[in-house]
Amino acid sequence: MRFLLIKFPLIFLTYLVVLLYFCIFTYNLPLLILFICSILLALFRKYYLMIPILIVFAVFFLLINSLSIRDNENQPKNLSKIELIPDTIQVNGDLLSFQGRMNGQKYQVYDTLKSLKEKGFYQNLSQNCQLSFTGNLEIPETQRNFNGFDDQKYLTSQNIYRQITIQQITNVEIKKNFDLHTLRRKAIVWTQNHFPKPMSDYMTGLLFGFLSKDFNQMSDIYSSLGIIHLFALSGMQVNFFIDWFRKILLRMGLTRERVNLVQIPFSIFYAFMTGLSVSVLRALFQKNIRLTSLDNIAVTTLVLMLISPKFLLTTGGQLTLFYAFVISMLNHPFSNLNGLKKVLTESSVLSLCVLPLLIFDFHIFQPLSILLTIIFGFLFDFMLLPLLLCCFLISFLGFLLNLNYIFQILEWLVYKVDLPLHYPFVLGKPSSLELIILFVLIGLFVDSFSHKKRRFFLIGFIFLFFSSLKIQ
Repeated sequence: MRFLLIKFPLIFLTYLVVLLYFCIFTYNLPLLILFICSILLALFRKYYLMIPILIVFAVFFLLINSLSIRDNENQPKNLSKIELIPDTIQVNGDLLSFQGRMNGQKYQVYDTLKSLKEKGFYQNLSQNCQLSFTGNLEIPETQRNFNGFDDQKYLTSQNIYRQITIQQITNVEIKKNFDLHTLRRKAIVWTQNHFPKPMSDYMTGLLFGFLSKDFNQMSDIYSSLGIIHLFALSGMQVNFFIDWFRKILLRMGLTRERVNLVQIPFSIFYAFMTGLSVSVLRALFQKNIRLTSLDNIAVTTLVLMLISPKFLLTTGGQLTLFYAFVISMLNHPFSNLNGLKKVLTESSVLSLCVLPLLIFDFHIFQPLSILLTIIFGFLFDFMLLPLLLCCFLISFLGFLLNLNYIFQILEWLVYKVDLPLHYPFVLGKPSSLELIILFVLIGLFVDSFSHKKRRFFLIGFIFLFFSSLKIQ
């Protein structure tokens, strides 16, 4: 009986749960073998309490998977009404797209706008409404090109199994009910109507996690430089808002205990205002769960799996979680470094750790993304974010600060930097087995960082392994 009471590391349990997750949702033989070997290791260390916990998670994942299959098979053949989710509205030329709900199901909706008046209506719509329409209900397209975007897979991860192509809207019924989706949409519309482009794009992107389709060209440039993740709201932005919220309440005389309580509803509010993105939810959970670094990321992962079970099926979900895990792991190996040397070393090792996952999903690598992330990350998080927040807040008092020239200069600078760097290295996509081997080698490299000879041997072997990859 005493063996059952032996404590086990939470991070090891979470590692096993993640492996179990992928074995159920995306069956893969190398992962299954790794999972079985890891279970044997847990039993060897007498972590017997892990087994019933893993069984509970297995039942939960199988239930989610079966419900997803059932929902996909039980979709309606046709639909004539849809409740529009206002903060998902996107207008790109004459193409309108948004997500909607009806009868407990979500849908991706597309419509071709017929007039400038209709276009203006949807660009400024900031209320809940129900549309009556005629149109086609279709299964989303799967991946068309080799390693291209799989729209069906992405929408399925959002619990969307059908898309609607509207032929004609016959009626628009404005609803009076109010929710946080509506409030977020009102903030986005206010910003777009009161600030010029490109300033408004950076404001909606950094404050509310919303980038309009007009920003696509700049998004491509940021992507080619490897720094598009600066617009994926997460740790730095969450820390900024939560820390200032706490400072204001503490200055008002509230005790730390009360501030800790009030911080929870504020976190929920902020999550809705940024579109409930996985990266924000992950950062908010880490901010509110008061545990040591590895226990913190372990509990955060398990909670995310319970409230958003499909988040690891998305590239964004995988990257935000893996970045957070690696950052938590890097605290110890480089504790003897300081200053600029520590920043550069941690950034370089972080990029190396994430590189296998990046090339597995995107097959490209921008070597200067490390340096560019440091430079533009500082610019975005410590200068532009506070500036844009101030401009947004004082705009409600009637003071509109037009600082568009700053963002025009920024985009000119980004464009000039991109010119010689526009085509990043195209690396081969590793197989599942090669991906596991790369993670093991990089883990050994980080663990052996203080041993110079072993470190140089491993880094050389890692780059030889990268260079041997072939495009699958």
